Amino acid sequence: MRYENLLTRSFQIVRRKPWLWLLALLAGETWSGGGGGGGSSLGGSFQVRSSPPSAPDFGWVPHWLADRALLFVEIAAVLLVLELAWFLVSCIASGALLGAVARVDAGEPISFGGAWRIGIGLFRRVLAFKLLVVVAFLLPLLVLALPLLLGSLGGSRGLLVGLVLEPPLLLAYFFWAAFLQWFVQLALRACVLDGRGAVAAFGAAWALLKRRFHRVAMTTLVFIGVGFGIGILTGIVFSLLEAPLLASVFAAATEGRWNDLAGALLLWLPLLVLVTLALSSAVGAYFAAAWTVAYRRFDVEGEVPEALPLPA
Repeated sequence: MRYENLLTRSFQIVRRKPWLWLLALLAGETWSGGGGGGGSSLGGSFQVRSSPPSAPDFGWVPHWLADRALLFVEIAAVLLVLELAWFLVSCIASGALLGAVARVDAGEPISFGGAWRIGIGLFRRVLAFKLLVVVAFLLPLLVLALPLLLGSLGGSRGLLVGLVLEPPLLLAYFFWAAFLQWFVQLALRACVLDGRGAVAAFGAAWALLKRRFHRVAMTTLVFIGVGFGIGILTGIVFSLLEAPLLASVFAAATEGRWNDLAGALLLWLPLLVLVTLALSSAVGAYFAAAWTVAYRRFDVEGEVPEALPLPA
C-alpha cells in the first residue's frame, strides 16, 4: 500500500467536501488533541498592588444551590434528552460520513443531501452497532466493581483482597478500552460499507485483521504518527488563542477585579468554542476519511492501483 497516498487522498476528499466536517461533528468523530479556553485583556496596564487583594465571599453559594436544586434536576433531565437525541443523530451522521467518503473516493459525485439519505438508510444497523459498542465498554466496568463489592461483604480481609485485585483489573480495562476504540474503526466500516450486521461487523473486522494484519498495523502506526504531529500543531494554535485569556485572568485575579472575569469569558469563549469545533471537526473528518480510504484498500491483492480522480 502507498501509505502516503492515503494521507493525501483523505486530505483532498475533506478539502473538496467541507460539509464532511459537519457530519464528523454530528457523528462524534472529533479530534481531542488540542484544547480551548477563553478570555481577553480588559484594557489598562498590568499592575500589581502593594496590598494583597481581598478574596471573594463564597458563603452564599450553598444556600443559592439549595434554593435551585429543582432547577438543576430539570437541567440534568434536559441534558439527558439532548444527549440521547445527539446519540441518535450520530447514528445517521456516522453512516452518512463513511458512505459519502467511500463514494467520493470511488469517483462518484455526492451532495450533503445524498450523504444524509445514506445515513438514514443505515440508521437501524448503525444504531444496533453503537449500542453493542456501548455494552462492550460498560459491561467490563461491572466486572471491575465485583472485587470491591464481594470484598465488602467479606469484611475487612475481603475488602483488602478486593483492593489488591482492583489495580490489575483497571490496567486490563484500560488496554481493553484502547483496543476496542481502535478496533471499532474497522468494525464500523464493515457495518457501513460492507452491509454487515452489528455482531457480524465485529467478526468481519477480526477476520480482516488476521488476513491483512501487516497493512492494518502499518496504517495504524502511520495514523498515530500523523495524529501526534497534528496534536502538536493544534496545541500551538490553542496556546496562542488561550494566551490573552490567561493574561487577563491572571491580571484580574492579582488585582482583585473578580467581576471582570465574567466579562473576559463572555468576550472570548464564543470565539474559542467556534475555533475548537471547526478544528476538531476538520481533523476528525480527516481521520474518518483516512480510515475509510484505507479500509477500501486493505483487501486489494498486490500493489494498490492509483485511485480514480475525485469528483468536483
